[in-house]
Amino acid sequence: MANNFLQTWQEKRRFIKSPDGQFFLNHRRRLLKYSAFSDLFYPQTVFSMLQAVIILKGLLQKDQIDDYLKIQGMLSVQSHGRVKHHLIRERFLQDLQFKFKVLEAQHPMILPFYNRAMNYIYLYEPDKLLDYPYSRLSENFSTSIVDAFEHYSWGLFSSNFVHLIPLELGDRTAKAFYQPDARVILIINHQGRLDVTISLFDRGIKKPYLHDIPTRLIPGLKAYFQHDRQGFITGLQQGRFLSSGYAKAMLKTKNAPFIRREKE
Repeated sequence: MANNFLQTWQEKRRFIKSPDGQFFLNHRRRLLKYSAFSDLFYPQTVFSMLQAVIILKGLLQKDQIDDYLKIQGMLSVQSHGRVKHHLIRERFLQDLQFKFKVLEAQHPMILPFYNRAMNYIYLYEPDKLLDYPYSRLSENFSTSIVDAFEHYSWGLFSSNFVHLIPLELGDRTAKAFYQPDARVILIINHQGRLDVTISLFDRGIKKPYLHDIPTRLIPGLKAYFQHDRQGFITGLQQGRFLSSGYAKAMLKTKNAPFIRREKE
């Protein structure tokens, strides 16, 4: 358990120094405004910090939309005596660009805490947000919140909302991602929740080799998804992710501390 705690602490410390980690620190207080997100204010793992970053970037984009529409609505009333929907929609589509999005087959998703129908309105019919009942969403949207991670699953973690590298390895229930700042593999299930964290580069590796990591991970992760524990550990050792001494020790124990289930 002590080794698990040390690894978790080191991984969180490295992540906090990254652009996503700094973004989290700079904006985290926003999470306290919403009961649905407040538990992410004190993330216990790298994965929960990534979840917080995804929600925070969505909230910033919602603010961008709300602020823009508020100004355009007031200008429209001043100039025309009413809200001219078609003009506001045209200007919105011309003026606003969104940095963070999930690219889906139907249309992009920019607000992860909303369902696809609501995302469509915010992206393509934003003038509707100036009229009841949508106008209430600028102040209180708690009743419209969906579980972002269950709703969009792996799409969120493959998007530019966070800095994760999809490893194109997995099965029908889970997929593998690499977080380069924390230097961990995250096995994420179809419900958008963490199954396993795999820590790389034990203390026996003095100078981690950080090049071509996705390719070097393939043999070990193929064995992992085939439930071949020995092949998995050997593959990581041969890929220079585990020192030979540590890999040898892990092969002798059932509970390898560098592999952590979600609740550990």
